[in-house]
Parts: sequence; structure tokens; C-alpha cells
Amino acid sequence: MSIARMVKNLDYTLLFTAAGIILFGLVVIGSATLEFTNESFTQLKNLNFITKLAHLDFEFVLKQIQWVLIGLFLMAVMIYLPYEDLVKHSRLLYIFNLLILAAVLIKGQTAYGAQRWIQLGPAQFQPSEFSKLLMILTFAGFLVKKRGNLNRFRDLIPCFLYVGAPMLLILAQPDLGTSMVFVAVMFAMLFFADAKPLLLLKIIGAGTVLVACLISAHAYLHDTDRALEKQLAALEQEKKQVMAANAANSPAVEEVEKKYNNLLKQSEKAHKRHEKFHKYTLKEYQMTRLFIFLNPQSDLLGDGYQLWQSLISIGSGGLAGKGLLGGTQTHFTFLPVRHTDFIFSVVGEEFGFLGALVLLGLFLLIIYRGIRIALEARDFLGSLLAVGVVSMFAFHVFVNIGMTSGIMPVTGIPLPLFSYGGSNMIMNLMALGILLNVYVRRRKILF
Repeated sequence: MSIARMVKNLDYTLLFTAAGIILFGLVVIGSATLEFTNESFTQLKNLNFITKLAHLDFEFVLKQIQWVLIGLFLMAVMIYLPYEDLVKHSRLLYIFNLLILAAVLIKGQTAYGAQRWIQLGPAQFQPSEFSKLLMILTFAGFLVKKRGNLNRFRDLIPCFLYVGAPMLLILAQPDLGTSMVFVAVMFAMLFFADAKPLLLLKIIGAGTVLVACLISAHAYLHDTDRALEKQLAALEQEKKQVMAANAANSPAVEEVEKKYNNLLKQSEKAHKRHEKFHKYTLKEYQMTRLFIFLNPQSDLLGDGYQLWQSLISIGSGGLAGKGLLGGTQTHFTFLPVRHTDFIFSVVGEEFGFLGALVLLGLFLLIIYRGIRIALEARDFLGSLLAVGVVSMFAFHVFVNIGMTSGIMPVTGIPLPLFSYGGSNMIMNLMALGILLNVYVRRRKILF
């Protein structure tokens, strides 16, 4: 294979668009991690844009550049290796995927209530991020053999089991956001592999109904449990008052004790049902965090705080934003996790609607080029790989921007090529490498 010819036939529109997103992200990361006092904020706010760039917080920027360089090297490797050769080893890659995910549950590092990281010397990496790419590679090889045989529900069961095994290991960490990515990518690849659209819609509809039932059950059990706890606390106060005003064996004391004991039994039963429900579904904090977006004001000092601050940040940016280093929610640290999952909130505050529109336009161009690559691929395998990568990018962008804007549950999904984070950045650049791999080999005549 000629490297010179491969370089000549790269999709430079895709490459330059990705570079634009990364550079924009570096600027926003440098701004987001900078904390101000009132005095320093006033001093820096009035500087011109170029001067402000020199005052960014370069600690995280330099780390991100390191991840970008590693990612670019691995992207080049992914472009160079023929994608057919990669998929030939799909069985080994699938086993490797399961092993690294299982290793997280055994020896993984815990942070933010989840066990998702593995320590490698001075650095940590998140296997679930690379698991997305491994799933796309292996599932593409799996679907190539099943093309034309995905017309019935029972034909799809092996596909669900194939994707379900690594997905369950990720759910056990727990990492609901990445599990959702698996589901979205799986359905996109099944659709492109000629599975019946009506059948897929029925499955999605059944899943939606199941989720709605789980939400309703959680709301009922949660509200019942809390209501009984409040009634019990009120009755306990009443019991103390009655006992203070009457003799120990008086009818009034006996009556209130009887009511208290009956209510206590009801409360204990309700609490056990509530705990049992969460034992076999999502945890209480996960359910609360997922659906707080419906009413963040119900818990502004708790689970709703982060989303509410994000909404304030985006809303306060207006049309053109407050300018680089001008975001009060960002630099006075009202907004948590602002350089990773909620980095779009910083874009909205400092660059406004226009800056957000530019970023969305760049992502849209990447998705458009990815779709073109899928359509122009020289074989079905290349198309499947491209569809997997594009659907992963599209789902990440949609969910991340949706959750920071308050129209989607908060699931901890980063903005690809933009949020701070080594594993995600490297994985996304490797995924772009697969897209470019398919593109440079789109015509057999080239090689």
C-alpha cells in the first residue's frame, strides 16, 4: 500500500473540521478551568481576545494536547491498517473487550461513585470508552455474516446478546451513558444491515413502554415511601406531645401508639418494596439524577443544582455571549464539571448562541461527511463501520447538548473531540481513523 497515495486521498474536509473542533475545545477548556476572584475577573474581562488567550489555564490544555497527539498517532495507525484485516480479528477483539471491562470491576479505580478507570502507571484510562470502538469493529464483522437474515425478532436475538454482554459489564460499573451509546449504535447498524424498520420500531416502542413503566413504578414507590416517612415523623411528634400531657397508660396514649405502630409497619413494608425495586433496576440516585431534568427546581441544592446552573449559563450568554473569560457562572465556579461533561454550557455562556451554532455546524459537517463515506464505501463492511462511527458521534452530540440544555436526562456523556478527557479524545480520534480508513479505500483502483 502506498502511503503517499493514501495521504493524497484522505478526506481533508473531515480532518480540518475535526481540527477546528479540537482547537475550539482547547480554548474553552483553558477558559473553563480558570477560577477568578472579583478583582481578577474585572481585570481580565476588559482585555482583547488575543491577550485573553495568553491568560488561559494551560494546565489542562497541555494535558489535552498530549492526548490529542497520542490520538493522532493511533488515528494514523487505524488509517494505515486495512479495515478488513482489523475485522478479521473480531473474535479476539470481542474477547479482549470483555476482559478489559471485567478487569474494571475487579481492579478498577473508583471516582464520582463509579468504578470505571484502570491505572496504568501515572495515567488512568477508561476501558468503557474504547469498548465503544471495539463494539463497532466486532459488531460490524458479526452483522456482515447475517445480512439478509434479520427479518424476524428471533433473528435479532443473537445480535442483542452479542452487544448485551459488554453492555451489561458497563452497566455494572455503573455507566448508564455508555450503555445508551451501545443501544443507539446497535440499532443504527441493524437498520443499515437491512433489518426490517417496522420490527426495529416495534422493539424501540416496547422498550419505551418498559422505561415508562419503570419511571411510573419508581415515582409511585418513591413518593409513597417519602409520604409515609413524613407521616411517621409527624405522628412521632404527636405521640411525644400526647405522652407529655397524659399518663403512660391513658386511652389517648394507647390510641396514638396504636396508630404509630400501624403506620410504622406500613412504612417498613413500603421501604422494603422501594429497596427491592432499586435492587433489580437502577439505583435510587441514578433514577433521581436521570429524571431531575423534568423539574430541576425541585432540588436546587441537590441533584438539580448542576443542571440549573447549566441553564443559567447558557441562557445568560444571549446571542453573542459574554466573551472569552467573561462567564460568571464558569469562572466563579457555580457550574460544576464545566470542562468535561458540561463544557457546552461554557460555550453558551461565553460565545452565546452564535458560538454554539458554529460548534453545532462543525459537528454537523463531520456527521455529513461520515454519512457520505458510508454511502461511498466499496463494500458492505466499510459502510457498516462508517455507520457505527457516525451514529456514535451523532448520539454523543445530541445527548450531551440535550442534557446541558435541560431537554435530556443527565447521563455523563462527553462532547466528542471537545470535552476534556484522555480516553474519550483518543477513542474519538481512532474512530475518525476508521472513517478515513474506509474513505481512502473507497475504490479498489486506488490500491
